[in-house]
Amino acid sequence: MEFTGFWYNPNIHGCAEYQSRLMTAGFLFQHLSRPLIIVDPDSADFLDGLTTAHKAGKRCEFCWNRRLEKTAQAARDSGFDAFTTTLLASRHQEHQRIKEIAEEISRRHKVVFLYRDFRTDDSREAKNLSRRLGLYHQNYCGCLFSEWEKYRRQNEPAQGN
Repeated sequence: MEFTGFWYNPNIHGCAEYQSRLMTAGFLFQHLSRPLIIVDPDSADFLDGLTTAHKAGKRCEFCWNRRLEKTAQAARDSGFDAFTTTLLASRHQEHQRIKEIAEEISRRHKVVFLYRDFRTDDSREAKNLSRRLGLYHQNYCGCLFSEWEKYRRQNEPAQGN
């Protein structure tokens, strides 16, 4: 199967974090000898929408929608047969909801959404490979709000003291 990478991540907060993730994607796609399309983030517009969605308790859905929408548009405009997402490799994401959103976007843009649960047993092999290659591993989803949540969890007093 041939594939092309697509990088559109306005959700990633912090310039250093953004650069670490982008450099990792670039290195990986170069290692795989596969093309990588990079779309600059519309960060200010994204952050406005994310803040509004966060107040409504829907920030993740906003993020999934925005990123999957751009991915489907790029797939359609580039003449690709299908699109998928690395969101489906995470045990921390709501797979069913992501799948529903992607399938709706797929119908609108008339490009197939390729659903695959990338959390399967061969994900261990992928993790081992990523460690051998020295790839950067993120420790939060990327948005400002998730970074703050990670920080708060790390700094909570230990229970039972």
